[in-house]
Amino acid sequence: MNPETRSSAAIEKENARLRGDLLTVAKRVTHDLRTPLGGIVNSIEAVREVLTLHDPSAVPLADSLLRSADEMTQIIKQLSFIARATAIPLPKIKVHMVEPVFVAMQRLESRVLKRQAQVREPASWPVVAGVPTWLEMIWWQLLQNALEHGGPAPCMELGWESYNGWLRFWLRDNGPGVPDALCEKLFKEFHMLHDAPDVPGLGLAIVQRLVELQGGTCGYERVAAGGGRFFFMLPAD
Repeated sequence: MNPETRSSAAIEKENARLRGDLLTVAKRVTHDLRTPLGGIVNSIEAVREVLTLHDPSAVPLADSLLRSADEMTQIIKQLSFIARATAIPLPKIKVHMVEPVFVAMQRLESRVLKRQAQVREPASWPVVAGVPTWLEMIWWQLLQNALEHGGPAPCMELGWESYNGWLRFWLRDNGPGVPDALCEKLFKEFHMLHDAPDVPGLGLAIVQRLVELQGGTCGYERVAAGGGRFFFMLPAD
């Protein structure tokens, strides 16, 4: 075996080991963190019931703890999801985009109703080559982001267009928009998040990783009429 072949084999072996390690971390994070966190949530809910009966003024404290626990649960799910996606890339198939959009909307239905948000969709969606669960996560992250930052009565418009051999999907909201200083950091590459402590959350980094794993790209642009538009592009095949 010549040196180049040995080097290539060694690199492939190391990559396989790293993918295995990443998958192990994903599994352990899911089990070892979510299990005790579930116990904490159950305890807080029990305490909340007691407070409701004996000290109603302290109930908001329990509600705050429950919200924090829910945020931790979401972070654990996100980390596990992206670790699995990176460790075991899935093959792309033909996906009617209406399906992952519908699933993402269903998952957020209660929050949409609570925020009295308006959501507009196009009359039809195209078929794209992608991974259904990844596309669902992308839309879920973008929709959740719009719900969180879209103001008191979020208005979200989803759409798509053909663009130079690509399919361009987007979500426009009526929020205040992203400050110029943060625009270039919105889609910080996942492995570089440690260099950007001022970038809020993991959601957009996860969007970027999932889009790139499907051969695409993503971005953000201001809208002249107000608000902003997040978009991602996938090959039109």
